[in-house]
Amino acid sequence: MSSQAIRRPQIVAVLLLAVLSVASPLRATTLQRMSLNQLAQAAGTVVRARCASSTARWENGAIWTFSEFEIVERFKGNPPTRIRVRLPGGRVGYISTQVEDAPAFRPGDDAVLFLEATADGSYGVTAWAEGTFRIRKDSRDGRELVTQDSSGVAVFDPVTRQFRSDGIRNLLWSEFRRRVMDALSQSNTRGQR
Repeated sequence: MSSQAIRRPQIVAVLLLAVLSVASPLRATTLQRMSLNQLAQAAGTVVRARCASSTARWENGAIWTFSEFEIVERFKGNPPTRIRVRLPGGRVGYISTQVEDAPAFRPGDDAVLFLEATADGSYGVTAWAEGTFRIRKDSRDGRELVTQDSSGVAVFDPVTRQFRSDGIRNLLWSEFRRRVMDALSQSNTRGQR
């Protein structure tokens, strides 16, 4: 057997290990779940909004998606009636990037968003998937139900030191709205102390 035939598997193994060592840290994000109270305190703006459009473009060597929203209801802050939300990732031509836990929006999406103003005049979603609550109508009875984007994501619980998938799932709109108002009220009380 030639020395070249022996080296080829070794080279392939070294290259495979190099690729895996670079790729593994990219998916090693650990989130700690934020409560509604924590989201309410962290966000400068909280709104119910409907996505009107969503486009991606290159900016400073990365793909960003810009979604235009029409405000349906304001809970905190005083944003204009139409806002732009800027999030990492998206698709431009044949190139696509996806950032784990960054929400993606399509026209028609109805959501409650916990937002932070950005330097360019747009908004970012507080804690990405955790600050995004999708609203959908139940096909059986037409009731509006709310589900947090992060409800299916395993998040580290520092108390039990385990990963859990929880969050808000299929909560009635009226109950969710009440919880948001309570969280904002508590956030305002803390801010006045």
